[in-house]
Amino acid sequence: MIKNGIILPTGKKRESMTVDDFKILEDRQKVQMIFDAKKISEKIDQDSNYQLFQIDNFYVETKTSLEGKFKRSIKTYTLKDLPVDYAGEVLKMPIVRFAKDIAPIQPTSVNFKKKEKFI
Repeated sequence: MIKNGIILPTGKKRESMTVDDFKILEDRQKVQMIFDAKKISEKIDQDSNYQLFQIDNFYVETKTSLEGKFKRSIKTYTLKDLPVDYAGEVLKMPIVRFAKDIAPIQPTSVNFKKKEKFI
């Protein structure tokens, strides 16, 4: 349920969200989704604090200035375009896959059935 532009819990399980769905949300809705998301990683450099969150089958990076130069920036990633810096953190956890994302396995060889009989 959305009230005053904020997503409120309804007691029902929400439908899965895609990265494209997330991108079209208003900023305060994005913040609410991030607040409810699973935190994967947090890193700090001399200028910024970086946090990576998982929402369904995509990831959201927030970058916050330590010196108040900017409030917060938000970037989204799918598993395919996730920066290498985060890959180790993400690979430690189970990957969420939905039936619609999984393609059926097709034999690549004409002799596949012959080999299958001997296995």
